[in-house]
Amino acid sequence: MNALPQLEYFFSFRSPYSYLSAPRVFALPARYNIDLVWRGVRPMAMRGQPLPRAKQLYILRDAAREAAELGLPFGPMFDPIGDGVWRCLCIAELASTEGRLADFVCRVGRAIWSEATDVRDDRRLRAICEEVGLSWPACVEAMADPQARARVEFNTARLAHLGHWGVPSFSFNGEIYWGQDRIMDLERALQMAGLARRSEAA
Repeated sequence: MNALPQLEYFFSFRSPYSYLSAPRVFALPARYNIDLVWRGVRPMAMRGQPLPRAKQLYILRDAAREAAELGLPFGPMFDPIGDGVWRCLCIAELASTEGRLADFVCRVGRAIWSEATDVRDDRRLRAICEEVGLSWPACVEAMADPQARARVEFNTARLAHLGHWGVPSFSFNGEIYWGQDRIMDLERALQMAGLARRSEAA
């Protein structure tokens, strides 16, 4: 049996645009014959690439407009930079092995970007994890797992190797698509590659 074509999905829990992209991207494998490869990465500010304050404020205003268009809740929010980011990234690695990745990423994204949930707080993060079917003891173990951190570092280096830095980004068939507003372009590429599932192509 031939392997499915890969679509790499680069995501940061500190990126509001990543949050906005998640429901649509996780729905793609149900519509296209692809292998969606999760690539959780450290945010730019944790890679020595801080954004100017004015740009940060613009991004939040723009993301709020986009969220309204998509019908997604937005604000109040909590900045998870630092330990909050690492906790979510490591648990996402666990969730990927447990078949709970989409549920966890979308739920914790909503918690960060529309419920101002401090994901550094064990009680609050535990509630999210258990809500999506993850064992809290396993999550605690994942947060301390050096291999989970190593996978995040690999993903971050992979994004740089592809010559990019921003998220969400998507790599398919040698092309990079950057931004939640490029998902339609990505879908056109998937369609042109003949990867639409039969029900979608009908």
